[in-house]
Amino acid sequence: MANPGDNTGVQLNICWVTVRKVSDLCSTTTLSLAQGLIQSGHNLTLLNPDLSHVHENYSWTHHNLKQTHRKGFQASSVAKSAKDWFSVHHKPPIDLVLVDWQLANILVPFLQKKNYQMILMDRSPPADVSLLGKLQWRNWKMAWKYVMRGTVAKGCVVSKAHSDYIQQQFTIASDCIHILPAGVDSILFKSQRKPSIENEVRLVYHGRLDRHRGVLALPMLVQKLQNEGIKTELTLIGEGDVFETLKQISEMKSWLKVHPKMEQEGLAEILSMQHIGLLPMPESKVWSLASPLKRSEYLSAGLLVFGVKHNGHVLENTDSSWYHLVDEQDFHELGVKWIKFLNDSKFEKGSKIARVYATENCTWKESIDELNHAIQSLQKSS
Repeated sequence: MANPGDNTGVQLNICWVTVRKVSDLCSTTTLSLAQGLIQSGHNLTLLNPDLSHVHENYSWTHHNLKQTHRKGFQASSVAKSAKDWFSVHHKPPIDLVLVDWQLANILVPFLQKKNYQMILMDRSPPADVSLLGKLQWRNWKMAWKYVMRGTVAKGCVVSKAHSDYIQQQFTIASDCIHILPAGVDSILFKSQRKPSIENEVRLVYHGRLDRHRGVLALPMLVQKLQNEGIKTELTLIGEGDVFETLKQISEMKSWLKVHPKMEQEGLAEILSMQHIGLLPMPESKVWSLASPLKRSEYLSAGLLVFGVKHNGHVLENTDSSWYHLVDEQDFHELGVKWIKFLNDSKFEKGSKIARVYATENCTWKESIDELNHAIQSLQKSS
C-alpha cells in the first residue's frame, strides 16, 4: 500500500485510463499511485483490461475495458473501449482524466472534444526492440505533442533524465512535466536477518527476462565467481524472451533458480533472504531514462545493489560500498572483485544503510505528493 500523499484540499472525481493490468510486472506503480489518490481524498475510477472482480478489494471504482489478443492492436482496442465508456458515462461528472501515453493517439482527441482536462502518464518510452516497438515511438511522440500543444495540460515522467529527454525533443515548459519516481512499500519489502554472505553469496534479479535487458550476463557473473572459489546462488524472477533459455540452464546448474513472475508478497519474501540485487540493464535510450521498481525494492529489503552505471540506475547520496555501479564492459571483472571482498561485517553495515536510505528516499509519498501538486496546479489555473 502506498504512503498517503498531501491532501490537495479539493476532492475531485478522477478517471485513470491505463493499459496496465494488475498481473503486469509493473502494476505496482499504478496500484500505489491510485491508492495515494484515494488517500488524498479524491474519488477515483480506474479503467483497464482487468475483470472487475480483480479490483473488488480496492477503494476505487473499476470498469473493464475490452482488449484484443492481437499483438500490435492491444492498446488501440483498449482506447476504443474507453471511448465507448465515456460516450455513455455521465454521472458523476469526471473532473480530470489521467491517460497512459499508449492510449493518447486515439483517446486524447476524443476527450478534447468533450472538454476533459487531461494529464499524460508516461512510465517509460517504448522498451520493445522489435519492429512493433519502433512503431510505438510514433505514438509516444504524438502523445507528448499533445502536451506541447496544450491539448493535454500536464505530463508525468519517472526521472529527471526522462524529463530532460522530453524537453530536448519538444518545446514543453518544465512546470508542465512532473517527476514521479518509482517507490516501494517499505512495510511489505522489509529487511530481515540474512544467511551468512561468507558461506554463500545470494544474488537476485526480478523483472522482465528479456535479452536486451542484459539478463544473460548474470549467469556468466555467477560462473566467474564460482571459478574464484566463491559459492554463489542466483535467483531470477520474471518472464520474457529468454525465460526458457534460463530455465534450461537452471536444470544443469544447481546454483541458478528461475521463477515465473509472482505476486508482490511472494517476491518480498524471496528478496528478504538475498544479499545483492542486480541491475544489468545496459546503457540505452530507454534504460537511461528509467526509474526501476526493483531498485527501490532491493534497497528496502536490505540488499546491496550491483549494476551497470548510467543515468537510469544512478541514485544521489549513495556509496559504492553498498550501491555499486560499474561501466558495462567491466560488469563481470569489477563485479567479481567487489563481491569477492565482501564479508558479513561489511554486508550487515551496508544492508542497514540501504534499508534506511529506502525508507527515507524511496517511498511512494514523494511521487504521490508531486501528482497531487500537478492536480492542484491545474485546479488553480482553471
